Amino acid sequence: MHANIFSFAYMLSNTVGLIMLIAAIFAPLLARFLMVLIFVGAAVFNAFMAIRSPELFMVYGAMTVSPVYEQFIYGAFRNNITAIVVSISVCQLATGIFIAGKGALLRLGLAAATIFLVAIAPLGAGSAFPSTLVLATAAIILLFKEKRLSAHPVWHDINYHHHPKISIHEKGTSRH
Repeated sequence: MHANIFSFAYMLSNTVGLIMLIAAIFAPLLARFLMVLIFVGAAVFNAFMAIRSPELFMVYGAMTVSPVYEQFIYGAFRNNITAIVVSISVCQLATGIFIAGKGALLRLGLAAATIFLVAIAPLGAGSAFPSTLVLATAAIILLFKEKRLSAHPVWHDINYHHHPKISIHEKGTSRH
């Protein structure tokens, strides 16, 4: 079975990847928030599916472009799907949480995101290739903009943009 690269899910994943790349360049705080959502959401979804319907993950064996990945999927992975995917989900969750942090945690999260996204690219259409490489590029761009992003954790940035504090200075009113 081969994936349909014209399916809605495939097209949506690649569209989201392009939006993320553009956001990383022009709106890094938005890109960071979306990256957190992607990794936390993927962690929850993958863990749920690994527990509920682990056999569905076997489809990746037919979609991978890598003989090494195919051999792994039809070999060791087949007998340990739930344990492996739940372990990956824990790492995805940690990555999302780290990206929401600041400083060293943010850098670690973005580095982990980049490595993970490049590592799943050989799954081909199963990873919505090339969206994984586009998302990895967005994570690298955010890594280079880390000092600006580390000023505050992502939760502060979201709260600030929706509910900015107003203060009165000696020479008038201003927002900051």
